Amino acid sequence: MSICPSCKVENPDSYQFCQFCGSKISIEIPTNTSPDITLNILGDEAMEPSAAITQPSNLEGMLEEIKIQVEDLASSQVASEAEISPQELALESNSEDFLDVNLEMPMVISSIKHLQAISYAAKTDVGVQRDRNEDDFVAIFQTRSIDGKSQISDRSHRGLFVLCDGMGGHDGGEVASAIAVNSITDQFRPFWIDTLPGEKKLNEIIINANQEIFAKNETEQRQSLGRMGTTLVMLSIHDLDVVIAHVGDSRIYKVTNNLESKLEQITRDHEVLNQLLDLGIELEVALSRPDIHQLTQALGPNPSDRVDPAIQFFALTEPTLFLLCSDGLCDNDAIEENWQTHLLPILNKEIDVQTGLDNLIELGDSVNGHDNLTAILVLCELVS
Repeated sequence: MSICPSCKVENPDSYQFCQFCGSKISIEIPTNTSPDITLNILGDEAMEPSAAITQPSNLEGMLEEIKIQVEDLASSQVASEAEISPQELALESNSEDFLDVNLEMPMVISSIKHLQAISYAAKTDVGVQRDRNEDDFVAIFQTRSIDGKSQISDRSHRGLFVLCDGMGGHDGGEVASAIAVNSITDQFRPFWIDTLPGEKKLNEIIINANQEIFAKNETEQRQSLGRMGTTLVMLSIHDLDVVIAHVGDSRIYKVTNNLESKLEQITRDHEVLNQLLDLGIELEVALSRPDIHQLTQALGPNPSDRVDPAIQFFALTEPTLFLLCSDGLCDNDAIEENWQTHLLPILNKEIDVQTGLDNLIELGDSVNGHDNLTAILVLCELVS
């Protein structure tokens, strides 16, 4: 393990950037690999694959160390409990970081499941009542396959999906949403080398985006409703690892269909209603207020010490469809009332992701249409 010089957190030897604070970890990077990278981008801003992507630097040594630990564990377990083979113990060990590795050694390490593929589509629509679109988004997906010395291979899937719904005076909303999308995308670049950023670093990325918009508000002396701002929802995937973050009332839903089909809203709107409920006010009383849908958080209007992004980490355990959307799509319970006809067929692969997205935007225009509407669909397929 490598110790981060800044925050002292342990990281796998192959990592070039600390997964917790994002600082550079000084390691030697081998130069005898030939990466084959595929990068697909939707949205206004494109991100080129990092030239620094390489084979993990000490993977062969790490695997040899794990082999020794597994054999030692097998010996002690046999002596104290029952006869269990080293191979059986290897399957139970923490091996998720070493998928698809083929070395010339008599050991197999495998994960129960892994990410087979990601399909995605993204689209924005001005709506039927607006003449300007203040939403913005970016959808980036990359597969990485590296084959190098000793037949070490590194194959991974990763995606970054960001959606912002802007607000604030003439041209303010579309400027704020574009600043947020571009800032977050640029700051995410180093993490395509290793893994997802940790919570501390991700919070810093979002706060930096807030500061850019806030500084522009101050420079242009924007006041009150003229101050530009934007909501944010962000989904990032690295193989089975997922992180989501949000500020405001744009949403992320997920749909699964393992034992039973289920829709779950996995973000919680930053609005007055939820703030009142958190203070213990009864729902009926809270609903009587005219400002219950007013935002309590957004990027840009306020200084960074008043922004508290909600961040969640979790792992994929089953095929999952994610929906990121602005409130122009999900208002009036449009998703809750129509997910079985518009989202579940995508998860079940009865229709493709792009067709499903077109149907979803059409639904939003017919049910709502009073606002810009933007959606990103991300379908994650798992195999054992």
